Amino acid sequence: MIKKKIKTILDNWQPIPYSKICSLIDHYSEVSFDIFDTIIKRDTPTPIDVFEVIEAVVPEQDFAKRRVDAERRARKKKKEVTLDDIYEEYQGIPEQRKSLLRNIEIEYEINLCVVNIKMLPIFHYACKHKRVFLLSDMYLSKETIVRILSNNGISGYEDVLVSNEIDKTKSDGSLYSYTLEHYNCKKMLHIGNDFVADYYRARCKGVASAKIRTNTCNLSRRYRDADKDKRTMYLESFLSNRHDDRNDEYYTFGFERFGPVLYGFSVWLFENLKRNNIEEVWFMARDGYIMREAYHLLGYHNVIPDRYFEASRRSLRVPSYSKSVELKDVMKSTPLLLKTNIEQIMDSFGLEVDKYDDLIRRFGYSRETLFDRENLVNDTKFIAFYKEIKDDIYHNALIEYKNLIDYLSQYDFQKKVAVVDIGWGGSMQRNLLQTLEENKIPNSISGYYYGLGKQSKKTLGSCGYTARGYLFDCLNDDTAHDIEISFRPLFETLFLEQKGSVKRYENSNGRVIAERYDYEYERDGKLLLEAVAVKHIQQGALDFVKQFNKSKLAKIVESDPRIMFKYLYQTGTNPTRKDVDMFGDFLFFNNGNECYLSKVQNTGVYILKPKKLLRDFSDAQWKIGFFKRVMKVPFPYLSLYEALRKIKKMDVE
Repeated sequence: MIKKKIKTILDNWQPIPYSKICSLIDHYSEVSFDIFDTIIKRDTPTPIDVFEVIEAVVPEQDFAKRRVDAERRARKKKKEVTLDDIYEEYQGIPEQRKSLLRNIEIEYEINLCVVNIKMLPIFHYACKHKRVFLLSDMYLSKETIVRILSNNGISGYEDVLVSNEIDKTKSDGSLYSYTLEHYNCKKMLHIGNDFVADYYRARCKGVASAKIRTNTCNLSRRYRDADKDKRTMYLESFLSNRHDDRNDEYYTFGFERFGPVLYGFSVWLFENLKRNNIEEVWFMARDGYIMREAYHLLGYHNVIPDRYFEASRRSLRVPSYSKSVELKDVMKSTPLLLKTNIEQIMDSFGLEVDKYDDLIRRFGYSRETLFDRENLVNDTKFIAFYKEIKDDIYHNALIEYKNLIDYLSQYDFQKKVAVVDIGWGGSMQRNLLQTLEENKIPNSISGYYYGLGKQSKKTLGSCGYTARGYLFDCLNDDTAHDIEISFRPLFETLFLEQKGSVKRYENSNGRVIAERYDYEYERDGKLLLEAVAVKHIQQGALDFVKQFNKSKLAKIVESDPRIMFKYLYQTGTNPTRKDVDMFGDFLFFNNGNECYLSKVQNTGVYILKPKKLLRDFSDAQWKIGFFKRVMKVPFPYLSLYEALRKIKKMDVE
């Protein structure tokens, strides 16, 4: 135990910061670098974990243990061993099987190795100004190591010296003596991670040395894990090895936190599509845009074709008013907030508010007048106002209904189709299916979502519609619960398409197309901060999808939502100060109502004006983020949020 603790301390000891290593290099004529854990990192916590990754994929019982035992036996016979020596000691299988496993190990080593981002500029500096050598105590062949280096853009060095090929090691110092003599080195500096082999032995042989850390976690935050398993550790190693402080902070957020859940959902989706014999996938605008991008990046569209279905709750809901324009029926489906205004009311009815300014003034209303949504059907004055616009609502609904049907006629409903969206209630799927049923259009449509909340039981379940959720599925699982509700607006922000929402459909040159609202995150032709940030987030997420899909780890981690959603979930429910500073001032449009995720005032303002604190808290869309920005200290904010939500629910009941 003591020996292990000492090793951990020495592994994490780095007497010279990365920023000063280049200055140190200036004092020497030659520089040698250790390779593994210095220039090259593995996407696994330890080297032996590579064997466990292989064992999880290759049908070879107890491969990891047998591989380690084989190396131990080989090292008892020789000072330094090759991979061939090791597999000579791998017992109980024929030579042909040994050769196959040996080649698989090489393949996995090459795939799981990545350049150490922190060391790359230092290496390039050394190559530009000094003679550079790469040294390694390793059983892999020089040929394999050179391939690993080449794959990771490592070039410009003079030579690679591998212990098993020249029978010299760093661990006993003989490799340093060999390098000094064979290459006529005058004054050499060695850089590596191992205290004994790279630091102490080098100095014993008259070679200056600089030690770097072995185990580094470069992620921008630490994550809590109640049931941390090896797959989580593999993913964290993958992310940590690619964390680059020079990247835009929103790009990094996308790569490290949004990327995993976007990838996990895409894999889950494709597996379900195949299992259920889906013939075509329709990604629903606007949230489906980034999902479709990932679907294409993974090449899934080559197996199951897809289309972009431009629709919104509004574009599918307003046409339904043609069936009944009675106020009570219209209000049942409208998405209006509890407190709303005339502009939002008219838009939800499908009308342009600007055309009714005179009527609005005649009834004593203004754009600023607030209405209680629940009382509209009993408000005598509003009922009279509604009678004035009722026919317009009906005639507009008829037009929109016809255009909707014409738009739908451009799609093939004879196929077994999947509609894909972010989820929660499933109202878009229900409205679409009801429209098809009313028009006696046969169809076979299933929904696939990030999550399905309890509302989906009423929206979809009561109608017998089929749907599934990835992160949670309250429709099909009575024990499930909505795990993202405490930060839903933050989550939804990550899916923004850089276009306005679909308003309705119009005929354009014989083809029915979607008419869009103006993009709410654009002013005077320029994108707002939120839109620019989301573009960076989405690019980071897509880069993760592309890179992780090429890794051998992808088959191990797969789509497990507990692992892939962890980073985003902990951001939303237990944010850091940096998290809330990055997103707190983001604009968010709640059914057209402009608000902020968690904008706060100076603490002094709230002390003097406590009612302002309550108003800002009520308006905040990300309540936990608001708590964090106001209180600043560590606190179980999720528990506080859930307690307040329970109290509010009791008050409503």
